[in-house]
Amino acid sequence: MERQKKYLQDALTFNIEQRFQPNTRRISVQDSTWADWLKRTGELPPDFETMPSVPMLPEPLVLTRNGKDHPITTKAQWQEKREWIKKEYRQWISGHAPPPPKDIKVEILSERTEYRSKVQLLQLSFGPAYKGIMTVELMIPEGKGPFPVYLTQWTHREWALLAVKRGYIGCVYAASDIKDDTDLYQFLYPDYDFTLLMRRAWGASRVVDYLLTRKEVKADQIAITGHSRNGKQSLWAAAFDERIGAVISSSSSTGGDAPWRFGDPQYASETIDYVGALQGHWFHPRLRFFFGHEDKLPVDQNLLGAVIAPRPLLYHYSTVERGLNSWANEQNYYSVKKVYDFFNASDKIGVLTRMGEHAVAARDVEKTIDFLNIHFKKAPQKWNNVLLYPYQYRDWEQHNAPARTEAAHIKPVVLRDSYKDTNAFNRHRQQITTNLAWLLGEAPPGVKAVDAGSWNSPKADWITNIVPRPVVKGAKMIHLSPYSSIGEHIDGVLYCPADKKGNPAKFPVIIYSHQYAYSTGFSKGYDKNGRNGTADLFAELVSRGFAVLAIDLFGFGTRIEEATQFYQRHPHWSKMGKMVRDLQSCMDAVEDLDYLDESRIYLLGNTIGGSLSLITAALDQRVAGVATVAAFSPWRTSNKQYESLRTYAHLHGFIPRLGFFAENPGNAPVDFGEILAAVAPKPVLLIAPDADRYTDIKALQKVVGQVSDVYGLYGQKNSLQVKYPHEINRMTREMYSEVGEFFTQLAGRYIQTDR
Repeated sequence: MERQKKYLQDALTFNIEQRFQPNTRRISVQDSTWADWLKRTGELPPDFETMPSVPMLPEPLVLTRNGKDHPITTKAQWQEKREWIKKEYRQWISGHAPPPPKDIKVEILSERTEYRSKVQLLQLSFGPAYKGIMTVELMIPEGKGPFPVYLTQWTHREWALLAVKRGYIGCVYAASDIKDDTDLYQFLYPDYDFTLLMRRAWGASRVVDYLLTRKEVKADQIAITGHSRNGKQSLWAAAFDERIGAVISSSSSTGGDAPWRFGDPQYASETIDYVGALQGHWFHPRLRFFFGHEDKLPVDQNLLGAVIAPRPLLYHYSTVERGLNSWANEQNYYSVKKVYDFFNASDKIGVLTRMGEHAVAARDVEKTIDFLNIHFKKAPQKWNNVLLYPYQYRDWEQHNAPARTEAAHIKPVVLRDSYKDTNAFNRHRQQITTNLAWLLGEAPPGVKAVDAGSWNSPKADWITNIVPRPVVKGAKMIHLSPYSSIGEHIDGVLYCPADKKGNPAKFPVIIYSHQYAYSTGFSKGYDKNGRNGTADLFAELVSRGFAVLAIDLFGFGTRIEEATQFYQRHPHWSKMGKMVRDLQSCMDAVEDLDYLDESRIYLLGNTIGGSLSLITAALDQRVAGVATVAAFSPWRTSNKQYESLRTYAHLHGFIPRLGFFAENPGNAPVDFGEILAAVAPKPVLLIAPDADRYTDIKALQKVVGQVSDVYGLYGQKNSLQVKYPHEINRMTREMYSEVGEFFTQLAGRYIQTDR
């Protein structure tokens, strides 16, 4: 109970306060807000300490009985798992819907013929005293039926028009923001806690009840589709109603095709606290307890998608839209596909990616109808999934057998309890950097770029029109692209203080490396008070007199497609090795620009950007100091709760060679303790939030103690600063100031090392 009370205080602290918008609804029939619900119910968060941690996506084809996992091998076992998924989903995310009504009354409100199609406006009535209604518009093409049905919400009537001309009955129902008959349901069924999205999904099932009475309808070919929040409800409807024969979910993101586990602040997507604050009525209030504890959620969106198998399912989204993380969406697809493979129905799950804004065009909708035509046997084509993050560790491993042989002979470098002097440590340092270089793989030859920044052209990659580069208050924005780009044709932006009064002849430079923001790169940060984190962070640094240089990391933002075939092109290198080279190219550019101070180059990294910054600082002497936020959890203590090693090797493919040590992480060639020690005595600030679910704080503290002794060899113990704020894995405004102050102090006292 005491732990649960503590978790509640954390939830109240970490979650954004609920905000009200014109379309904000009550969070439940009794409560206007989450705070009202907490007060009325007295509910506490679960005892997270007693719940299993599943940091990666929960496996769909595993059945847990009496605390033990068993692989699912039969359809009966899968049916048991399906029912468990739906039960848990109702408990934590969607709430519980009432049973179907016993009968439905139908009233035809109007009827007409247009372009050889019959158009009927209907009202369905059901429930207590038939007070529950659903307005439906049917568009039935001429010809001999029965026809497949294209079922969508009032918002997407235009989509239905495209389907009608291709031989579908267009069916539009009133369960969207512009026309919603489902809001009344919460008052008709006060004993049920179904959320707005679940009410709309339940309303879609009432439409299916009626459609199955119409002779024009092909009963086994009712498809449902929707966009954004309607894409979420479409998935929910199909998951809880097996009569729906196919589903197309468009840009549904959190609560749709994006897993909660890969939607926390470090993924720069829509988080539980964000959607809970702006759209608290979409999900059950209990979901907000899991902000910062996403790994404890019993179910995730991959399991909801799996429930739909083996019916046709298409995930449709833009890879660069700001409200999602396209890498996370694709991981969701790979997990759901396991169940489709189990049913020998691999061709029935699809991905349709586009490049563009959140909204879709007719060309996109037409492609989704193509998908339906294939699976409803209306067209002979085959569907082709275009995947942008195809990395699979097993595939990489098959092509790197020699490296596995080498791994067996790599002697781990472990920090000693003490060193006689700096000379003794420097000999050890050489072993550290040698092992680290081996982990990063065999780098191909390269050549430095020249004249970086000599042509300031804001017309860079067109993707930046969709995800605009941050506009930073008080900064002059200099584009290092496209004809005078950084390194190996990298698009970068340099933010320099705009007010020349009092500025030095040469600006000290901070090179920023972002978090796991796959869709947006450095353009979008996370901030608990909004979504302008990157711009506000840079403004803080620029106001202190620093120039800030930022690039999208390899495989992120504008560089997604550049990295898709990386391991086919460079099977023996690593993405982390490439990212290190890119940061070194940024330093090359600093050296080329006469208004930047090459003696004061600092690195700032958030999550994976923090890991990258530390690794780069260990390998390149030009780095004058480093600050990181939530940068790492030690590899050697990696376990089922803190899957740090597999995160780098298996999940993201940053350092695949680490995967050779997954079963014995203690044998990893180096760990972050050694990497940090190799940075010594350069100044380092580590901000390690103590509620970061990705970090084994106790193991990190032990590492820091060992590294502090190495700094002591140089008489520089104070140059290693570590802070443990009571926070989750995110960079807050308070941290902006702490980082800014750290670099401000460094800018005037660059330490000359004896290396």
